[in-house]
Amino acid sequence: MSDHDAPDGAGQAYSRIYNRRLVFELLHENGPLSRVDIAQRIGLKPQTISGITRELLDQGLIREVGRSTGLRGQPQTYLAPNPEAGYAIGMHVDQGRISAVLGDLLLNVVARADWSGDTRDPAATMGVMADLAGRLMLGSGIESEPVWGLGLVLPTLNAEMYEVEMRMPGWERWRDFDPAADLARRLGLPVLIENDATAAAVGELLHQSSGSLRNFVLVYIGYGTGAGIVVDGMPMKGVRGNAGEFGLLPTPGGEGVIDDQLSLHAVAQLLDCPVADLTPEALAELHRRRDSRLMQWMESAAQTLRYLVSIIETAFDPETVLLGGALPQSMLSALVERTYPLRPSLSAVRARELARFSVTSLLTDGPVIGGMSLPVFVNTRSDFRHLYIRHVAGDERPFDHR
Repeated sequence: MSDHDAPDGAGQAYSRIYNRRLVFELLHENGPLSRVDIAQRIGLKPQTISGITRELLDQGLIREVGRSTGLRGQPQTYLAPNPEAGYAIGMHVDQGRISAVLGDLLLNVVARADWSGDTRDPAATMGVMADLAGRLMLGSGIESEPVWGLGLVLPTLNAEMYEVEMRMPGWERWRDFDPAADLARRLGLPVLIENDATAAAVGELLHQSSGSLRNFVLVYIGYGTGAGIVVDGMPMKGVRGNAGEFGLLPTPGGEGVIDDQLSLHAVAQLLDCPVADLTPEALAELHRRRDSRLMQWMESAAQTLRYLVSIIETAFDPETVLLGGALPQSMLSALVERTYPLRPSLSAVRARELARFSVTSLLTDGPVIGGMSLPVFVNTRSDFRHLYIRHVAGDERPFDHR
């Protein structure tokens, strides 16, 4: 929105919020920057930028971090986000395990807590989750007021609204239970909910070192197989938040669905053991010993991945396809190598900067890091907020209302 657009009433309030978000987003992604830099990049008038940055400084959301020296003209003051102005919690709930992290406004992890136990009862698990969040804030000396929200990451669970029955052993009692509402009530914080594959893709998007990867698909192997899809720097969620549920596609042979072959459940069936026993550490040890049953699964899993990557490349034309999930790095790397040679597709161009298929950089931490990122970006980036409007409608919006 430009300076010469001058809406009245509610339009002026929207314009103010929108411009604040633009300035803060630019500083968050590219700071430190001077006011001149900001005005040139956004296209707003210098006096408008001065007013916005003065307001953000007064509220403690940004800070001065230095001045230019040795340049012609008046020295410029550089601005950057204040990492202590707000915090967010990420929480990843998996069968038998919960990981939680607390991060600052620049997404630096300042505290972590992990828990193992029985997660079959949602009400009891909610108590554990609330306790973990409290421990993170208390141990870091942070009161709840600066915490902007909690990003809760769970597998996609079936509900009565769907005609197709999707059974997930260990999650039966979670059907039609609303964990986001329950946890928000316990903590008094906004809670955003996301599936593990999309959260892992958001984590990859926001924490890549170069920041240049904006169109990719992250295949996530957990209790089922899903994918986080990122298009032009934005997660693609679909109408009901179910985009990327590739585990429900038919297998290459047409017998059953991909989840039947490419999942922790498939590994547990082959090993004849409970899924809860398949921790990353246990799987890494089996892989180190080259357990024959596990190696048999990896052979068939690689064939299924080869088929799935060809579908993804044809449907989305991504820069690359990544592999992540609840498997140890050794298994993820081995699966990628076994998947090559990939099937011919239009992604097989001669000049490629990135491999067509590789392992994600965040490995098993992707979902919890992505969850931690959600409250920060929903409150500071205009393009993220509408994706989670069903969660944040009516909240206090700490960024806009300070």
